[in-house]
Amino acid sequence: MVGRRWVIALGAVLAGCAGPAEAPRPVIRPFDYSHLTPIKLDVATVEVVDQWVPPRAPPHVDHRAPIEPREALRRMLADRVQAWGNRGRARALITEASLVEQRLPREGGLGAMFTTQQSERYVLTLSVRLEVEGGEGRGGGSAQATVTRSRTVAEGTSLAAREAVWYEMLRSAMDDPQGMNVEFEFQVRRALRPFIVPEGTPRPPPGGTIETQELAPPPGATAPAPAGGTLGTVPVR
Repeated sequence: MVGRRWVIALGAVLAGCAGPAEAPRPVIRPFDYSHLTPIKLDVATVEVVDQWVPPRAPPHVDHRAPIEPREALRRMLADRVQAWGNRGRARALITEASLVEQRLPREGGLGAMFTTQQSERYVLTLSVRLEVEGGEGRGGGSAQATVTRSRTVAEGTSLAAREAVWYEMLRSAMDDPQGMNVEFEFQVRRALRPFIVPEGTPRPPPGGTIETQELAPPPGATAPAPAGGTLGTVPVR
């Protein structure tokens, strides 16, 4: 009887040490913001500049994520910011798109044998800056937005499960109500208000002027007099 109890207890211990159950992998959807109303700037050009160079070495893991954070930021900036003027320029800069792994301290003792501990923390940092040069003496300005997220994983978590965590962190950091998409627009409209084009304003033609062409009057019609002048007459013979 004692032997049977020992076998049951040993089985419970082994089951507790087996690690977390494998979670189903999420559907990886590309980031897309083309359905949102763009931020129209009174500048002639908008350039997206990726200044973040992934270290591609521990503790950084952003290059191993299903979608790299810098790719999500590039897509957002390209979709959300549009040039709607004929002078000046804007630069949308990706200054950080890091995902860092931090090892967590492990508890010791007999109790640690019967618990599944958190072994790593992942910290995601996204940062972008929009710089505007108005041109022709209009001055300029800039707006900055930064968002961070962190998650821990349990010991024994598989690579597939970690990739799912990284993707969920990025999706949250980009798209939730406190995410980069909302924070970026808020900061731009607050700091660069003089350069925001009101909704419904038509895009100006290149060069900033509307060209017109005088049409010849139809046969038999009298041409209008020039401004400030009079029409002459030609005698009919």
